[in-house]
Amino acid sequence: MLYKIVIRLLSLFFHSYIRLDTIGHRNIPSSGGVILAPNHISYLDPLLLGVVVKRKVYSMAKEELFKNAILRFVMTHLNAFPVKRGKMDRYALKRSLQILNQGKVLNVFPEGTIPLNSNTIEGKPGVAWLALKANVPIVPVKIIGSEKLLPDGKFFPRMGRARIIFGQPIFFETKNNRYKKNRKRISEKIMEEIKKL
Repeated sequence: MLYKIVIRLLSLFFHSYIRLDTIGHRNIPSSGGVILAPNHISYLDPLLLGVVVKRKVYSMAKEELFKNAILRFVMTHLNAFPVKRGKMDRYALKRSLQILNQGKVLNVFPEGTIPLNSNTIEGKPGVAWLALKANVPIVPVKIIGSEKLLPDGKFFPRMGRARIIFGQPIFFETKNNRYKKNRKRISEKIMEEIKKL
């Protein structure tokens, strides 16, 4: 219930304070488990996705953000859950699989962090592992302009414009194909598709 209220308030704020354009939102399957794989350029990115995606979105977020009581309360009610970066987090992976197996939408940033100077960095293998394990499609997502709305060191967003482009779903079959054990190749493919957008 709180999720819907917060998303509605964020939607009113973003659509009145900034110009938020979306392209290809129909590429998100209307049902079933799916992974959204966006580039990551601003702390606003998960909020913008929550606003424009019509289905309820669950998101991984770095563990450090949950140390603040207020942030932890808000993020928990926005369906975010903590992940330990830099190592395999079994809890986060198990939680992610539960979400996907329940036919829900999971947002995972393939880069794992916000790149310095907004330069794209190599995708991590976690997204590929989840897609293969849960046998769900990945929708590549390109976010443009959000880093200008909330520059490094700023707390409140500026007025401006952002665009979110959803690509065609990518399916990686788990039987008899070159992707079966090649998570690195899948990660590269995801980043390639994001760049194309």
